Amino acid sequence: MIYFLTIAASDNSGGAGIQQDIKIADRLNCWPLSAITGITVQNFNKIFTIEPVSPDLLKYQIENCINYFPINSIKIGAICSKENIMIIAECLKKFPNENIVIDPVIYSTSGAQFLDNESLTLLKQELFPLAHLVTPNRHEFELLVGQSINSLDEAVKIAKNKCYEWNTAILLKGGHFESDIIREALITHTSIYYFERARNVFHYSHGTGCTLSSAIACYLGMGKNIYDSYLLASELLVDFYKNIQKDFNPLIS
Repeated sequence: MIYFLTIAASDNSGGAGIQQDIKIADRLNCWPLSAITGITVQNFNKIFTIEPVSPDLLKYQIENCINYFPINSIKIGAICSKENIMIIAECLKKFPNENIVIDPVIYSTSGAQFLDNESLTLLKQELFPLAHLVTPNRHEFELLVGQSINSLDEAVKIAKNKCYEWNTAILLKGGHFESDIIREALITHTSIYYFERARNVFHYSHGTGCTLSSAIACYLGMGKNIYDSYLLASELLVDFYKNIQKDFNPLIS
């Protein structure tokens, strides 16, 4: 059995966060464990409120999972407070794992803020060096590096240095760059890989970042390398959202 731990916020709509991570892990026949960083109230269009859990409660969840289960991989999503960044770092320094994937959720698509500038600094200093991979989209990467970025190639040049500064591999997601196709780049300490795929226009696309990062973490936990884990996770993402379109029928869309 592959044990997968997601440390992220709850999404009551079921389309992102902990709930989506669990669906993806189950789809890949992994056993999903969870530590909830915060409670969100949202639908597919908007986040109405974000309530972080207490640091002590988060620590209790993480340590209980780590002490009882032989965890193969960990995905970290929305964290919701700087105090909880420090608690996660404390736990993972005490119990290291070589397959940690961080999806650095800073703002939701609708504009709700999960982390302020002080929290971003802590995220880069305390958590990124513990990770095997971080998976920012264009806007997240701009906030992380403190500058505007106009193209994937420009982002890759910056990521080459950040890979060493943050001591982690970086997956630059391409969905927010303007182009007819989606181009993405995986930057490690030794290599740069470029990927291209068709740009699908989905009516429902809530939780794509959660889906990709969780799938990558699950595949890493199975023993696959980072390159293959990305390819397989990308295929799963497209397949998942293609199949769900025909059943997508909320009361308000």
